[in-house]
Amino acid sequence: MIDRIKNNILRIIKQSSIAIKQHNIKKLKDLSNQTIHDSTTFQDQEAIEMAVLIYSLSKIYERTKYQEYKDYDKFNNQVQFNLKQAYKNLKNNKFKNYHKNIHNIFFISQKLDSNLKKYIKEIIDKGKISKASRLYEHGLSAGTTSKLLHISQWDLQDYTGRTGISDVPLSKTKDIQKRLELTRSLFK
Repeated sequence: MIDRIKNNILRIIKQSSIAIKQHNIKKLKDLSNQTIHDSTTFQDQEAIEMAVLIYSLSKIYERTKYQEYKDYDKFNNQVQFNLKQAYKNLKNNKFKNYHKNIHNIFFISQKLDSNLKKYIKEIIDKGKISKASRLYEHGLSAGTTSKLLHISQWDLQDYTGRTGISDVPLSKTKDIQKRLELTRSLFK
């Protein structure tokens, strides 16, 4: 793992743990967005995974009605425990254990009994598609983005089509004449 990405993920985990304890949903969303840059620049699986995880957690924690489910405390305790362990393991270069902790958070819902299980799984699935669309918006191809997030290109294209992300001017290429002019200017 690249040191820059490792340090950023450590920072994200630490700040996310604090934000969860303080129930600061806006901070969680901001932290998720901060990982998009490393995700697109390095196409790093860990950075992408962290972006999806923190975004999904922000969506789960913002739904205060989930706190009424009997196994919400179990979910919350497991998230906080695994974030703490993931931080320790990554800091000590125990990458296998770090990945296990992150995996545990993604699959906590499987250990729940109530309808919370269904809602959390749905949020995580939607979170993958949402973050995939942001990667696509930042210039990664649909194929690469789909592969990195283990989602279908169809789901990604459907989402970006409905949200208008594919129409964002930054994701459109320049016309041929402007590209030629740019290329020529590089060699002057």
